[in-house]
Amino acid sequence: MNTIIRFSVFFVLFLSAFFVNSQELDTRQAPLPCVDKTFSIVAHIVLDSLGEPNITEDEITAAVASANLAFAPICIGFEICEFRIIPNFQYDDLDRQTTEWEELQVKYHVARRINMFFVNDFGATEPYVCGFAGLGDITELERSGIVIRKGDCIAPGTSTITHELGHYFDLLHTFEGDREELVNGSNCATTGDLICDTPADPFRVGDMVATYVDEAQGCRFILAEQDPNGEWYAPHVGNYMSYYPSSCACGFTYEQYLKMANTYLNAPEKMW
Repeated sequence: MNTIIRFSVFFVLFLSAFFVNSQELDTRQAPLPCVDKTFSIVAHIVLDSLGEPNITEDEITAAVASANLAFAPICIGFEICEFRIIPNFQYDDLDRQTTEWEELQVKYHVARRINMFFVNDFGATEPYVCGFAGLGDITELERSGIVIRKGDCIAPGTSTITHELGHYFDLLHTFEGDREELVNGSNCATTGDLICDTPADPFRVGDMVATYVDEAQGCRFILAEQDPNGEWYAPHVGNYMSYYPSSCACGFTYEQYLKMANTYLNAPEKMW
């Protein structure tokens, strides 16, 4: 079974099995918007102190192809229009506690393109982070971008670029709110990721992922904890905007797709 067919089958099963919230999706739900656009990406590769890129164009191209599959339901695609080399190794270990990220944007950002910067590290303060992106910055034409850590974060089967593109199209993490979102969904519009068809996710940054998900047992959620109402958490461990293993990641929800499409469609100016 080829990759596209396998993904399509997996995607349909994912939506039907996992993305039905406690109030059940309305069977009369409107079709998702079709953005009908392929976005151009400028891939900036930062060299290390020895002048080595430590990543290949083929690796980046393959990761972007995976994102194309994930965004296909709203008719969004991505293509790399240009690879650029940044020879200043200072930025290969990008420290977000300084002005380095702002400097990168000023020096290298290409207007009206999605700018992706590939670096070695983000500093000791964020050892678990594979990337970051400006929230909703698909509407920002003159600045911002997406930063991706090289190495394991872009290895085959990972979903880093898809996750960061989700942020770029204005999606929050499913676990936002520090366990304020209730399992019954009664406050889903005001806490968590502000999206109601993603169940309350109790994950806390810095925790061991293995305490939440048994990856070897079919990505089974194993955390035995309850929300303030005494209801058991049952998040979607396969959601691209969670922090659960990439091997479990397989989809966005209807409302996530709706938000991403409308973020772009409602922007006053558009990317090329």
